[in-house]
Amino acid sequence: MFGDVHHAGEPAGYHWWKRLPSGIELDLTLEQFTDGRSVTGARIAKRPVGPLPRRWNEYLLLRDRVAARLGPLPG
Repeated sequence: MFGDVHHAGEPAGYHWWKRLPSGIELDLTLEQFTDGRSVTGARIAKRPVGPLPRRWNEYLLLRDRVAARLGPLPG
């Protein structure tokens, strides 16, 4: 998932988070949007097939840590 970040009503970039297959949205960094910052216009971003083009090892480490907390993950 991703949405538009606004600060004091002006565009300020994008924010990304996860939506699990169950439909639960997981955003570990949402609390950073305070003091006039907001995220709007949530959209679904399809994950590319295959290994990520960069930071693959970091992704696998994060995935393992999430699975250790939540249980087995799909795929």
